[in-house]
Amino acid sequence: MNNIKLLVSYDGTDYLGWQKTRTGKSIEEILGNALREILREEVELQAASRTDRGVHAEGQVVNFFTQTNDLQLVYRGVNAVLPRNISVKSVEIAEPSFHPTLNSKGKEYHYFICPVPVQLPFHRSFSWHVPTPLVLEEMEKAAQLLLGMRDFSAFCNEQADSKRSGICTLKSIKLEMQEDGRLLIAVIGDNFLYKMVRNLVGTLVYVGMGKIKAENIPHILESRDRTQAGVTAPAHGLLLKRVFY
Repeated sequence: MNNIKLLVSYDGTDYLGWQKTRTGKSIEEILGNALREILREEVELQAASRTDRGVHAEGQVVNFFTQTNDLQLVYRGVNAVLPRNISVKSVEIAEPSFHPTLNSKGKEYHYFICPVPVQLPFHRSFSWHVPTPLVLEEMEKAAQLLLGMRDFSAFCNEQADSKRSGICTLKSIKLEMQEDGRLLIAVIGDNFLYKMVRNLVGTLVYVGMGKIKAENIPHILESRDRTQAGVTAPAHGLLLKRVFY
């Protein structure tokens, strides 16, 4: 059996996230069905990130085991039958032990904000519309106070079955105004808690609006209290940019 590694991109607007669910379409279901149609065998997919409903990806990493070693069959065949909002960017044979989640050294997420009075139509599915002036200098101050190894429990939405530690390391948070007028918040870390990136972004936006002071970030971290941080930013502004190995 060959361990096949895929690099997958998708527009998550019409999907309930990566993970297969009985309540609607998922990326895992659609991609898995396409591979089964091409390969004529049963496959089980594993992914680097279980993206939420409406979240997009440019560099989602997926693997599965198959008898075939015909990479062109997989690449051309699966892209021929996938819907227009999902594509496989590359296909390769990985080491037998490779696992997209367990071998990951970190991830980079991009979040887009439209800080303008009126949002352009082609940004609406991919950016959070915040029609309020944002003070970027204060947001950058707050971002610097979030870097390093910390307990990010205050930025994690509760999961009933989760006993995971809140300790994560944020390596970089960059705020960059794009030529198209959108604000990009790029976040790199070793791992992320449930909805952590969206909660970080929501908190930075609250700082930019003056609802939270930048100097209060250490207190929010120490509190480990989700109610002390900002709003959860909408899913549609979030993009899984890449996974590091």
